Amino acid sequence: MTLLDWIIVLLAVAALPWLAVQAGRRIARPDDYFTGGQQSGLFQLIMFVFGSGTCPDSTSTVMASAWRTGLSGLWWQFLWLPITPIYWVLAPVLRRLRAVTTADFFFARFGPSTAILYSLYGMVICVVMMAGVLWGSARLLNVLTDPLCTEISESLNLRFPVISLQTALHGPSFGHQPLVTWRPLLGDAVAGIFLSALLLVCGLIGGLNAGMVIDCIQGCVRIFLTLVLLPVVFYQIGGFGSLQNLQYLKPGMLEFVASSDARLERLQEPFTPFYLCVLSIAALLGIVVQPHIVVVCGAGQRDLESRIGFTFGNLLKRFCAILWVLIGLGCLGWYLGPTSPLSRPDSTIEQAALLADLRLSASGDPGTLSGDEANRVNQVDQRFADRLFGRVIRDLMGRLVPGLTGLAAAMVIAAAVSHCGTQMVVGSGLFATHLHRRYLSPDEESENSLGAARVCGPLLVIAALVLQMSFHSVGDVLRLFIKTPAIIGVSMWMGLIWTRWNTASVWVSTLTGAFVGIVCGFFPEQVERTLPGLADQMFEQTSAGRMMLDSWKIVVILGSTLVSGIFTTLMTDIQQDEQLEFFYRLIRTPVRENEGDVNITNFQPSDDDELVPCFAFLGFQLPGPTRGGSIGFLLACLLVIAMIVGTKLISTVV
Repeated sequence: MTLLDWIIVLLAVAALPWLAVQAGRRIARPDDYFTGGQQSGLFQLIMFVFGSGTCPDSTSTVMASAWRTGLSGLWWQFLWLPITPIYWVLAPVLRRLRAVTTADFFFARFGPSTAILYSLYGMVICVVMMAGVLWGSARLLNVLTDPLCTEISESLNLRFPVISLQTALHGPSFGHQPLVTWRPLLGDAVAGIFLSALLLVCGLIGGLNAGMVIDCIQGCVRIFLTLVLLPVVFYQIGGFGSLQNLQYLKPGMLEFVASSDARLERLQEPFTPFYLCVLSIAALLGIVVQPHIVVVCGAGQRDLESRIGFTFGNLLKRFCAILWVLIGLGCLGWYLGPTSPLSRPDSTIEQAALLADLRLSASGDPGTLSGDEANRVNQVDQRFADRLFGRVIRDLMGRLVPGLTGLAAAMVIAAAVSHCGTQMVVGSGLFATHLHRRYLSPDEESENSLGAARVCGPLLVIAALVLQMSFHSVGDVLRLFIKTPAIIGVSMWMGLIWTRWNTASVWVSTLTGAFVGIVCGFFPEQVERTLPGLADQMFEQTSAGRMMLDSWKIVVILGSTLVSGIFTTLMTDIQQDEQLEFFYRLIRTPVRENEGDVNITNFQPSDDDELVPCFAFLGFQLPGPTRGGSIGFLLACLLVIAMIVGTKLISTVV
């Protein structure tokens, strides 16, 4: 980092609280803190969707996946792509909920007990998402600012306790691993603590408005860095078209999808068609129930803006993911190829050893290595992949363009503050508007709920800091991202389309899915004993022991969630007609101009309202076609097909 880089970083750190203060001045009522006032313009909404769903380490995540699995690593971002056209239909439905938080949906559709359930579960989702963002952002920031955070950690010389969930669930004899271990406070942790403190300041002052403004800025910076980095990386390997001659470095690196009979490599499940299908279903179930999605869809001034913002903001993320995976493949060719910066005449012995390990791991054939040595090589490759984006910025861009390293660090800081700040605000909103306002202190003024949110927010951030200490790789983060919301997402989807799904269904399906998720995650041997006929398909033998495939974990978890919910639904009585009639009329009534403070709790249906059409049959209610809805849906489908086919074609010429 040069002096110019540090100046850019310091200016960004100073500017973020100032932007939060300006955003905080627009908070006219308590609910504005949680919703941003629901007066966002189209550009701001698109960039908010792009930024709130694009973690600060998304670029790093896609590049790491490309390094580890080749072009098929793109599917960590592309798994949402096939379901994106549904967002065009879903966005106005969620906007017509007139909800402050997603718990409002459960309160209106199923009753107060499920609102409590979702409030608690939703706060867990927010903690998980913040933990993943902090984990990746802290590592990326540590690499970009090296050795600052490392020197601070060494001077502090502190340790922190980490609880082993495996030992807690299995007992102290599990692997002879103690329940509590003490880890040194490394540079990554120092960076994470700094980001947490800054996001707390900005989030508590500016609320969701601050996150939206910062998202617009960091999103533009991210796109700029992507467009600059792509040609520079490919120049190092001889320009576009050179990757075709470097495929020997990593067999199958340009395969768009792994074959159906591909086996586990480096303890990571390949992206087979079956795995991709399962991941997409889980993503669709989970996206609707993420706590910030209702806020995102409700932030627009009109239905059309919500449709465009939600759909095309997500498509912009997927387009950028194509560029990121190409950068990752270019880095693979540069670092492992004949012009590797690790094999220069001035390279150290450590760099030469690192290059040998990376090439051995990329070959997919560790030869005669022992199990321990193979695991060591795999961990070296994993650590390098997780820090690839920061490393290439430091090794390449910092030398070519002064200030770009500082700009990248500023982007990481801003993105972490906006993304985690959004999650903190909506998570604390669940506590303040439901648990506190309705049950803990129902007689207090609504202004007091804002104070409760500002007390709850820091607790959620602390919990996220503790959780992120347990992550070991990008894959851990992404898999937890996808599975956690999907379990209760089943009930939200069913509540939107099936009138029979009731309160008991929500409780039984959610608790069942959570229980089965714990069993699959910590006691997979019990699944193998319960389903011996599927053991050969569900489990794989690896150097680390017998492993349950993640695809089958998702199938078992979501299958048990859905089956238990359907069984409970059919065995219990239908919900009260008045509550159902109010809810389905609500989501079919367009938001009127200048509705003001109208929300899901005080909405009054009118006979003069022109309802949105729907299909009703056998207890199901599905949104009906409209001219604007049909055209937008078809256009989104065509764009999705073009992106998939275009990416496949690009892979044949890069």
